[in-house]
Amino acid sequence: MRKYFFALIALSFYFAGCSNDSLPTEAPFNSQVNGKTLTVAPYQRIKLELDLCADAGYQWDYVITNTDCFKLDSLTYKPKDGTIFIPGGMTVETFYFHAENKGQSTISLAERQEWLKNVPPIDTVRFTVYVK
Repeated sequence: MRKYFFALIALSFYFAGCSNDSLPTEAPFNSQVNGKTLTVAPYQRIKLELDLCADAGYQWDYVITNTDCFKLDSLTYKPKDGTIFIPGGMTVETFYFHAENKGQSTISLAERQEWLKNVPPIDTVRFTVYVK
């Protein structure tokens, strides 16, 4: 009976370590991820920080080719310098992605003013993710 108790405790520690919250979060990536290929494990999270000219009306549009294996969780915004938003100052938009299932996905982002459909974006970022 005693060895079952210890086995149960050992298994509980093992399964507690397998929860999604205990998986490591990658260091933040930035626009230098452009053109790169990332290999991640299922349920691994990725943080991508991109500069944004928000005061001029720009925003990052994104397309994820395979949302069955890679998804966007959320977005946040913060001032690039300091703790308050300064008129005309740069903003950092942070994308929080996570891997779901095995597969491949390409993420394409474009910084543009939404109302100018025929004008090319001022910046683009594109990278591929393999979920192994």
